[in-house]
Amino acid sequence: MEAKVMRIAILLAAITLAGCTTVDDFRKMSAQDRATRVCDRDPTVRSLRASRQSYLAGIQSAQEALGRGYRIHRQCQMVDVPTGKQSICEKRGEQTICKEASTTRKEERCKETPVAIQADNERRNVAEWSAAVAGLDTQIRGSYDLCYDRVFHMTPEQAFKLY
Repeated sequence: MEAKVMRIAILLAAITLAGCTTVDDFRKMSAQDRATRVCDRDPTVRSLRASRQSYLAGIQSAQEALGRGYRIHRQCQMVDVPTGKQSICEKRGEQTICKEASTTRKEERCKETPVAIQADNERRNVAEWSAAVAGLDTQIRGSYDLCYDRVFHMTPEQAFKLY
């Protein structure tokens, strides 16, 4: 959960910084900084990194299941939870009629159920996904290096257009 919160915070920071970057900022940057800034946002690099992260999450999940000996299936639903009563009054001519109504709020309630695992399948998945991560690491480095070499030689204006 902490990793997810951290990723969201980093993403929000990146979006905030990206929204504030101008061509003038790019003119003030070194060629290395411009290339890094552009290539960190390169769609291919980002897509490969997202795939890598997905595999890493699967590996972590499988290793946790292996450590426990079972997976946890979580089923959630939204339920109405009573929060008290509220008086609703209505005036009819000279008479005021009041009714009490229950108030509620929505709350998510979850039920966790242990589910048996096939340990051999989990280990095989970890091995396959680890190999996929290694392959993606190579692809990420290759894509990033190609981008970097291309952007490094661009003018600040050209680099900014790719940003």
